[in-house]
Amino acid sequence: MKKKSLICLAMTMVLVLGGCGSSAGKALASSQTTGTEIPNSKATTTQSLVTETAASEDNPVSTGGIPWINSNIKANITDDMSLSPKEDFYLFVNHDWLLKAEIPDGRSRHSSFMEAFDTTKNKGLAVLTDENLKSHEAALVQSFYKAILNWDARNKAGLDPIMKTVKKIQDIKTLEDLRSFICDPEQNLHVSTLLSLGNEVSKDDSSKYVLTIHTGAFTLKDPAEYKNRTELGDRCYKAYLQKAKSMLKRLGYQDDEAQTMFDSMIDLEARIADVSYTRADEMDPNYERITNNHYDAAKLADLSSSYPLMDMIKSFGYGQAEDFVVPAPEVVKRIDSLFTEDNLEAMKALMLIHYVSDSASSLDREAYELSVKTDNMISGSSGMPDDELNAYNITRTTLPNPMDQAFLEKYDCRELKKTIHKICEDLVDAYHVLLKEENWLSEETKNKAIEKLDTLKINAVYPDKWIDYSSLNLTGLSYRQCLDAIAEFNRTLDVSNTNGTVDKDTFELSCLEANAFYNPLNNSINILIGILNDPFYHEGMSKEELLGGIGALIGHEISHAFDTQGAQFDKDGNMKNWWQEDDYKAFQARADKLISYYNNITVWEGQKVLGKNIQTEAIADMGGIKSILYSVKDRKDFDYQAFFKANAAIWRAIITRNIEYSLLTKDPHPLHYLRTNVTLQQYDEFLDTFGIKEGDTMYLAPEDRINVW
Repeated sequence: MKKKSLICLAMTMVLVLGGCGSSAGKALASSQTTGTEIPNSKATTTQSLVTETAASEDNPVSTGGIPWINSNIKANITDDMSLSPKEDFYLFVNHDWLLKAEIPDGRSRHSSFMEAFDTTKNKGLAVLTDENLKSHEAALVQSFYKAILNWDARNKAGLDPIMKTVKKIQDIKTLEDLRSFICDPEQNLHVSTLLSLGNEVSKDDSSKYVLTIHTGAFTLKDPAEYKNRTELGDRCYKAYLQKAKSMLKRLGYQDDEAQTMFDSMIDLEARIADVSYTRADEMDPNYERITNNHYDAAKLADLSSSYPLMDMIKSFGYGQAEDFVVPAPEVVKRIDSLFTEDNLEAMKALMLIHYVSDSASSLDREAYELSVKTDNMISGSSGMPDDELNAYNITRTTLPNPMDQAFLEKYDCRELKKTIHKICEDLVDAYHVLLKEENWLSEETKNKAIEKLDTLKINAVYPDKWIDYSSLNLTGLSYRQCLDAIAEFNRTLDVSNTNGTVDKDTFELSCLEANAFYNPLNNSINILIGILNDPFYHEGMSKEELLGGIGALIGHEISHAFDTQGAQFDKDGNMKNWWQEDDYKAFQARADKLISYYNNITVWEGQKVLGKNIQTEAIADMGGIKSILYSVKDRKDFDYQAFFKANAAIWRAIITRNIEYSLLTKDPHPLHYLRTNVTLQQYDEFLDTFGIKEGDTMYLAPEDRINVW
């Protein structure tokens, strides 16, 4: 399962829709509870200091938040705001930083995570230019990095690197031609062919791989946009239409031809979207269970009789597969029904437009800058990102294991690994106490939870094992040739996993990401190198700062084992019920109370939080803080004020309004300012420390509190 619970997305040039991505279908019903107002909370006086502006396409509303303004929107911050820890703790702690911070060119946000990322990035850039590094992994990443930055070669090649594939798509005349193209992995490399294949960890037996049938991405990002278009869908349509027209014009198409092709692609996607899971569906905790649909070869063949799925499986090298998972059977059926001569041109348009648009960023300067402009239109960012930074990001995400190994060749992180591992162990011990004292759980369920905690695997800083890249050689290759070689290496590696056993000591995410995650399929928390910088961690920081920073993140990841999604997996990472029935009902009731509370928060005029979408991350935020409070409750010298301020500081961020809207509607994490204010108001320790009483905006009465654990 590629889905992981990411605490925050650290670095992006494109639109980010969530820390936990998955695939799509239409079987989930939305059943959010509603209410009228936030209990025992009043509208903050600071919001009146923000000047209201008329909403328009170019200036949408981003003011009018209740009970707090959205202080992640830069325009909402002024230098004369009334600041009080009793009214808006996030703003009280972060005001000066928010006022001074600016979003760099080519980015859609600036945040504490970006600050941590940039520290690691500077070290990573040194790795990519250090000629003293002699490992094979260093040679791989340095060759790739140089190829990305070789603009003379890229500009000279122009569109030539993609023309062979473009011609193959254009030459498709019949449905049989299309079947042949789909079943030829050498011809259709990097081309979206509606369905794709990949071995994933089985949710039923996490020690085994199972071949999974994936469905394609949508131009408008979310299948829901094809039925009820939002401002996000409008931005995506306009931006990608402009990109498609520009690229197709360079291929010789007229403007009206490009418009017709684009609209036929959107129409085809709309018919697939009609039966696809939406982003809201994907954020439902039951999504993993609903999409765990196993098929044998005979049943899979019945599911797709026109689209050449079974031939594709054989020709791509997966012919020995014994078990198949189809997350979205209705989507596969719909694609099969659309695979007709009548839709041939629409399918060609989809493949061609996606291929040339996705390829743009790896071609010449003209195509690359077009790609950045498209991303800026969608995200609300501006300017061009630094070339070296862009090349670094591509390198670390395309070759994560080799980049990590080269980094560790240059920088010795062994002591850091020991230190972070010990912090993790200490917080696991604190979680033991938390679980033992949960009086709403039966002893049977409590023992199972503790058993899961006892087997939790700690991956601190970097993994224990690495994927073997010795068969990959990129020396002397162009950027596009590198991408082809890497794609072929990854496909060969994936094919070799067919019917295989999972090595749970490796993981695919770059260790240089400013992030942390919980993986339910091996019951592990993973604390990465990239997050271990200020304000989260540095040597010599006080105990309070450490616990408010990296400690809170570690506690958050441990809590994911017991959120409404993680709770569906057992100690071995298998999707298996370990709850007593009454306990699970009580657990769901507590989660429903959290959802209802969040539903009543207004982010800006006309837009409330979608509580159901963010429940898992909100549960983890609160569980992380509670576990730390348990760990220090007997320490008389503990500086709670320093701890809570340090915790508020790790969520500081300014974000473009476009991305904030996308995060609000399509992402499973609460908005940054809510991760501070709503989380901290759950605890007496916080309220007592700052003298917060009934009538203060930050006050929440004990009977109204929503911490699940």
